[in-house]
Amino acid sequence: MATLKNSATSMKLRVATGLDAEGKTIFANRSVGNINPAITDEDFCLVGAGLSSLQSHDLASVIRTDTDTFEID
Repeated sequence: MATLKNSATSMKLRVATGLDAEGKTIFANRSVGNINPAITDEDFCLVGAGLSSLQSHDLASVIRTDTDTFEID
């Protein structure tokens, strides 16, 4: 039987940092860890938008990654 040992959530903000020589958008990622896994998707997006407003680049997307670790008995 498997028992949930640990749950973790992290956030990745994908931001547009400029254009390359061909005019295509250049993206960079900003990562934030240790987010409470119980956060709702709506609140998660609001936090991502709030954090992105603290930097100068335009936000392209907010990516949520949930990780669960199980212990096998």
